[in-house]
Amino acid sequence: MIPFNYHHLYYFFVIARQGSIAKATNILRLAQPTVSAQLKQFERFLGVELFTRDNKRLILTEEGHQVLSYAKTIFDIGQELKDRMVDLSYKGRIRIQVGITNYVPNTIVEVLMNFILEKEPRAFIELEKNNMDRLIQDLDDHLLDIVLTDTPFESKLGKNIQNKLIGKLPIVFCAHPSVAKNIKKFPSDLDGQPIILPAAPRQIFFTLKEFFYEKNIHPEIIAEIQDLEIVRRLALRGHGIAPINILTIENAPTRQKLVMLNKPDDYPIFEKVYIITKRRKVLNPLAHIILKEFELSQYIKLTH
Repeated sequence: MIPFNYHHLYYFFVIARQGSIAKATNILRLAQPTVSAQLKQFERFLGVELFTRDNKRLILTEEGHQVLSYAKTIFDIGQELKDRMVDLSYKGRIRIQVGITNYVPNTIVEVLMNFILEKEPRAFIELEKNNMDRLIQDLDDHLLDIVLTDTPFESKLGKNIQNKLIGKLPIVFCAHPSVAKNIKKFPSDLDGQPIILPAAPRQIFFTLKEFFYEKNIHPEIIAEIQDLEIVRRLALRGHGIAPINILTIENAPTRQKLVMLNKPDDYPIFEKVYIITKRRKVLNPLAHIILKEFELSQYIKLTH
């Protein structure tokens, strides 16, 4: 019997991911007749049909899906091995690739970067900021080691993707003294007051909307802004009241004071933060330390 040919498995893997032999040839850099012949030889070896043809499209059969699952596992492990060696030998330094979703406050990113550099001062950090779908794809393709986000991720990737809650940051309502003087009784006095909200689809946006609804409060929402630093600066200029996580408030420049209208533990309003990883045989050593030791709660003073 002809020995199992991993080149054939790889050709099949690329064809399945690209959806056609024509597209696969661009990646494999082989002529189309050659790729077609290799695929037919692989099907003969396995004794099953891996694709059905629909005009120019290739559709995986049930057996094809099973083979693709094995192929993905095999080539994932190979890529993981390569990444592991690169991470440990990147110019003599440990490399970690971090993805950040667009809605994670910069303060939280800064705290994580400081944690990494305190644990490994010579670490080489690659930081990518993008939408969740792009980051999860890069995580699945071994282009990232971890993803920092405000929402957990669930998908058909299943058990390969893991979420860990690393912090529940209390939200406090803050304002310039000229605005804060109008709030004598919290939260009822928020009714009719100008509010600057963090924009959807940040999870905290929906949490705050629910809070207003439950308390029967109807503020005048003057802006919905993704960038939390802009929200804070507008509040500093007296344009409105801003709900901001306590970590951002505590790490703001000391000369820029906002009045907190409520104590952090007055109401159970939190901004949640997650680390997402892909299950691997051996995790990036810095990612392993982050998952084991990094908790945002240790950076909150709550002395107010």
